[in-house]
Amino acid sequence: MAFARFLLANTTSTVGQFLQGLAVPFLINQMTDSNTWVGAAAFASLIPAVVTTPISGTLADRIDRKRILLVAYVLQGCITGGLLVLHQADLLTPWRIIGLLLASGAVAGFQWAPIQSLSAVLVPREVLPQAIRLLSISFTVGRSVGPAAAALILAFAGPGLAFAGTATCYMVGLLLLSSVRCHWEPDEVSEPFFAQFRAGIDYVRANSSIRLALRLSFLMAFLGAAFAYSLTASVADDLFGAGGGGLGALAMMLGFGSVLGGIYISGPGGQVRRSRLEAAVALLFAFGMLIVTATPWLYVGFIGYFVMGMAHMLHGVTVNTALQLQLDEEYRGRVMSVWLVALLGGLPLGSFAGGVLGDLLGIRWVMLGYAVLLAGMIGSMVRGAGLGLLDEVGSEA
Repeated sequence: MAFARFLLANTTSTVGQFLQGLAVPFLINQMTDSNTWVGAAAFASLIPAVVTTPISGTLADRIDRKRILLVAYVLQGCITGGLLVLHQADLLTPWRIIGLLLASGAVAGFQWAPIQSLSAVLVPREVLPQAIRLLSISFTVGRSVGPAAAALILAFAGPGLAFAGTATCYMVGLLLLSSVRCHWEPDEVSEPFFAQFRAGIDYVRANSSIRLALRLSFLMAFLGAAFAYSLTASVADDLFGAGGGGLGALAMMLGFGSVLGGIYISGPGGQVRRSRLEAAVALLFAFGMLIVTATPWLYVGFIGYFVMGMAHMLHGVTVNTALQLQLDEEYRGRVMSVWLVALLGGLPLGSFAGGVLGDLLGIRWVMLGYAVLLAGMIGSMVRGAGLGLLDEVGSEA
């Protein structure tokens, strides 16, 4: 029951996260009509977490992970409340949005590492792979419901209501998480904070399969997720001439694809070798991007985003499972934070670079170039048989 309530809390907060995640680029695009500003907003919302996530990962091995997450939910609700108040007062400017996104990104770093590491102590180790899949599906449900709600809200009510919905989701998530009983206690730690942090980095460096998971995550975030999430507003506007409704619909199709991916990985996909599955889904993601760039029609673009969503879901579960099964519990929080840094570094960097290049060359050509690079780099890994490390399983802590 504790794990179920934790999943529900995570799902609810993820709905709010993606509701706001679509409202902000939509509003920025309305204000500036600039891909660079859209990319800068994505950069601002994620890059601070590159700094704070390793801190939270080390803290997650030292203190109560649930407490860290509760504080993060409270702070995110306050930041979203600030967006809502300024928007309602007609005082929200692009630079003020960037400032609030920087604060939100810093707080987000204290969410993701505890979420990933908390799930591992709420279930027995023998069912950890199933728990990881359920956590990914929980995220996927939020990623589907949030954009679906955003599509309706942005089309008929505007971003103000989206901000109010996000704040409500964080409040509900806070209440649900408060009811979760976690019996895990961190071991008593005598070494200084930074010494423990360095020990976690050394642990990552010594494990080649963990390093592979980090490279794959950064690559997919930089070249793939940047267009699946942060730059969707630019794709909807520049490629298809669609407004908020088109943005929400593309994001919704991404979520539907993720749901299908979750169903597959929970059934027959869970039996496929991780190395083989990862190679296939990375190439599938690139194929989805090519579909989007090859058409002027929004409805065909839906197919591309559906394929991208399915592939990204399968990639996330595959790499996350491979990583978590390698870890000793003593290092889990720190290693998961390093993995999240790979994601959080790749996504804003890829988004900002894509936005700037999109203004110079056109979003269609930039997306095409990202897809070709992604397919080429994954193909080179497959030819070198470098993905086999994903199939390894570590010893029980």
